[in-house]
Amino acid sequence: MKQLVITLIGTDRPGLVETLSDTVFKHHGNWQASSLSKLAGKFAGIIQIDIKNDDAKALSIALDNISELDVLITDAPHQSEPDSTTHSLTVTGNDRPGIIQEVTREIAKFGININNLESTAQSAANSGGVIFTADFDLDIANTTSLDDLGEALEGLSDDLIVEFDTNDIH
Repeated sequence: MKQLVITLIGTDRPGLVETLSDTVFKHHGNWQASSLSKLAGKFAGIIQIDIKNDDAKALSIALDNISELDVLITDAPHQSEPDSTTHSLTVTGNDRPGIIQEVTREIAKFGININNLESTAQSAANSGGVIFTADFDLDIANTTSLDDLGEALEGLSDDLIVEFDTNDIH
């Protein structure tokens, strides 16, 4: 068995995810995890698949034949469990250029890995401005202080609100 990470981008259409899932199933792949989105009219995604070595080449060819998509397939190395805990972090503030850059720079200073990042910018009903929100799933070493990280992030701007969900994410 091997694990594949499949990255996809292309023109979105109804039924595209079904086509992907059917292709994986027909080639004896086991869909483990995914993150799929429609952004600016494009379909973008990443999928983790478990598959027998003998079936991987046929799956690769079949995925390449889905005309709407550009596909990149890489082998995923098997990794041992790190001495860390996954926490969610939400950062909210008035929208402005550079928020993601500043926040990710601070996260990197603490040696923290970002597992997932989702962000939105939307109109604030009361103020007429735009509110930016970023939701992170972070692998944080058990020796790292969440208080220190929170203080560093809050120090970036007076209007940033930083919230941790200290429950483990599974």
